[in-house]
Amino acid sequence: MGRRTVAVALLVVPALGLAALGFAIVATAGERPGGPGLGAPTHFAIRQAVAAALGAALGVVVARLGVARVFRAAPALFAIALSATAAVFVRGIGVHAAGASRWLHLGPLSGSPAPFLIAATGLLVAAWAGRDGAAPRPRLASRPLALALALLAVLVLVAEPDFSAAAVALSVTFAALAGAGVTGRRLVPAAVVLALALALGASRFGYVGDRIHGFLSPESDRHGHGFEVLALARARANAAAGAAGLGHGPSRRHLSSPASDYVFALVGEELGRGGSWAVVGAWAALAAGAVLATRSAAGGAGPRGGAAACAAALLAPAALHIAVCRGWTPIVGVTMPFLSYDPALTIASGGEVGYLVGMALLRAPTLDVTGGSIA
Repeated sequence: MGRRTVAVALLVVPALGLAALGFAIVATAGERPGGPGLGAPTHFAIRQAVAAALGAALGVVVARLGVARVFRAAPALFAIALSATAAVFVRGIGVHAAGASRWLHLGPLSGSPAPFLIAATGLLVAAWAGRDGAAPRPRLASRPLALALALLAVLVLVAEPDFSAAAVALSVTFAALAGAGVTGRRLVPAAVVLALALALGASRFGYVGDRIHGFLSPESDRHGHGFEVLALARARANAAAGAAGLGHGPSRRHLSSPASDYVFALVGEELGRGGSWAVVGAWAALAAGAVLATRSAAGGAGPRGGAAACAAALLAPAALHIAVCRGWTPIVGVTMPFLSYDPALTIASGGEVGYLVGMALLRAPTLDVTGGSIA
């Protein structure tokens, strides 16, 4: 079995497995009012299934289009994603809830455009920052302009406010730069400065401080932000005691959004440690597939930057989600790609896996006798 085939298998099989488990978790939710996955299981299960199908279809389309075509479309994709994200502030289109404007509602369609903006930002930075991209650059394209647009995307996410999405967008931007060949001595200081600036900006919002207080002293904040921290601790204790069975986890009745923000804790409680390790193993396989796809591909710095950006867009929220559910970080409200109930993230993640599959299948161009590129 060739390295390309192994890379594709490592990317596709775990993604499908996580999506199937996510559907099962949503479909077995209880019949009572609540957040996603709690109120009407049939409704949310259908939405999850449709999102998974659309994500798979998008992945196939992206893989078949190829890296070069995706790079040529990167500016248009970024413009569309940025416009959609800015539309959350438009009255009648954006949904303002819990002090934030993060969602769009257009007829039967609703969801957060942030995952698409994050992916488009990584592709744009990779396409314009790589010195040997897969396609000729537009006349105005440059690394400084790409970084300015990436910063604009982060600021829009901060304005919502959605600090977890902004942090993921920053990680995707720096992953794209690193993959495109920008040296670490330039990236590390900039990353530290921007991370500190993001943390300082987040600290200006009172609810962030409340979450940190609830994380550090949950017992003294049982009826506030400490409630979720204590509920996650109980879920971990239940997981250590043994699997409750799919659909029978007590945390479904206590956590505010068990099928989305806390799905990893739910997996541990209902499927035991074996289920938790299976999810971690799936993400380890996806990471290995991304590395193998990038190393086995014939693309230059630009395509490698795009692959690094897509890998970061998948792995960063998954790692942050696990850290929250394990009690290692304060609660930040981040969903896990494929496994969580988050239709927009599921679709965007399918496209990112498709790009990585396209990288695995990318071959070096064939040269004719005159030295020109044939394919």
